Amino acid sequence: MPTNSYDLIVVGDDLAGLCCAALCARRGLRTLVLGREDQPARYTLGPFKLPVEPGAMPGRGTGGAARVVRELGLDHALKRRAREVRTTVQIVGPDLRVDLAADVAVQTRELERETPATAAATLAAWDGATAVAHAADAILDGEDAFPGVGFFERRDVVKQAARAAEVAQAWWATVGDAPAPVAALTRAAAAIGGRAVDPAPLAIARALELWRQGAPPLRGDGTGLRELLVEKLTAANGELRTGNVSELVQGWSKITAVRLSSGEELGAGQVVAATPLANVVDLLGKKPPRRLVELAEAQRRLGWRYTLNLVIDAAAVPEGMAPTVLVLGDTDADGVATSTGDARDGFAIHAGEADDQGRVLITVAAFLPATDDEAAGPGPDLAALAPRAAGLRARLLDVLDGVMPYFADHLVLLHSPHEATAPITSGRGTYEVPRGLPAMPPSVWRGTLEGAAGLAAAPYATGMKNLTLASSQVLTGLGTEGDLVCGWNAARVACNVAGKKRDYLKDELVTAS
Repeated sequence: MPTNSYDLIVVGDDLAGLCCAALCARRGLRTLVLGREDQPARYTLGPFKLPVEPGAMPGRGTGGAARVVRELGLDHALKRRAREVRTTVQIVGPDLRVDLAADVAVQTRELERETPATAAATLAAWDGATAVAHAADAILDGEDAFPGVGFFERRDVVKQAARAAEVAQAWWATVGDAPAPVAALTRAAAAIGGRAVDPAPLAIARALELWRQGAPPLRGDGTGLRELLVEKLTAANGELRTGNVSELVQGWSKITAVRLSSGEELGAGQVVAATPLANVVDLLGKKPPRRLVELAEAQRRLGWRYTLNLVIDAAAVPEGMAPTVLVLGDTDADGVATSTGDARDGFAIHAGEADDQGRVLITVAAFLPATDDEAAGPGPDLAALAPRAAGLRARLLDVLDGVMPYFADHLVLLHSPHEATAPITSGRGTYEVPRGLPAMPPSVWRGTLEGAAGLAAAPYATGMKNLTLASSQVLTGLGTEGDLVCGWNAARVACNVAGKKRDYLKDELVTAS
């Protein structure tokens, strides 16, 4: 028998799931989020709080994320936590540093200084990306969910997505005809900063436009946006607790309860799965819906998002370095990228503020590719990934030395939450790996859902009326914006199932409340 009952239980605390939960709680559903005990959002080593995965919100809460920001009242909270910096994002390579800016005059000066031979072509490509990015507004900001839910909604959304994809493809063809550095610089924002590998043209344009608008860093340890969503969830009487789910209990073709590994059973009117489809299939036991099994089998893992945390003295941070740096890969002798690039050859650096002892947290986010055998299913365990993760860390440190030449001389601590090794320190203290680590790195999925312009890998509908998907498998190519759009649409689906269809989805009503 259930010990407690909820209108909605979110299994997993991915960003999309937290967003969905906060929205549903505000709209009147009694909501519980179950985060996994073995997947913490942050961990502590001595006096340092370190993120398991860095967080960044390009676009300052505009685009598809704007509705979430407005409804939850995040705009003022984001401004309070935002750090004031001159430049928020840079693209960096050997002997190359380009500040991203929305102002055309500023961007022109940056490109003419760093890549004079191709500055005009790059600026033309970037200006074209703005128009292409707005072509996606209809599908990301519209009344209908994207990807669509239901026959008529899917039909309309597929048409809109096809038009946007056509515009994006035409733009990308012109970029491909330009000199090689133009394509590489254009692609960098999506491939490295947008958490997408081989991204679709529409995803490239969307990411570049948002990064150029700015990504003011939030004060904290990289979990600032998560913390704000948790605050909004609990303020609306929602709950967040840790608990490993062992089973989704079924009855009469729907989920009736969520059973934890401790044996506790929680009644559920609805469940939102903020976890990969393969995990959901396992939780449903011997009788998962055929549609859900087929969706899970169709997912293709490209690799994992790997995190490396460093604490260094502030003196080692180069002057003028932005809080977010997108580091390019393959370069020629002049330090200019020579190909369209690949996220496997680049990474992102997120730099925090100096603390009262002059120490700065540097979080590196990179891509660890999967083999063909690891593309489907649950994938390997951490022990199998360990040798490759160690190799990736060595390569990252080698390239990082070119971006921050003196970091090794000023290193206080170095550690990855994905490796079962003790942190490297400079002799200023020794720390043991905390409980709950190592944590499995989040998977990167390819967007293969038909009619989704290469932006999505899975739909919200799962084949069970009261089970909705809200994970990183839905909008795979849009980074943080995709997580928030996914959370909004999953909340829309959940509220419709609950019968809360009126007044909940109108921006003007929400804003006025």
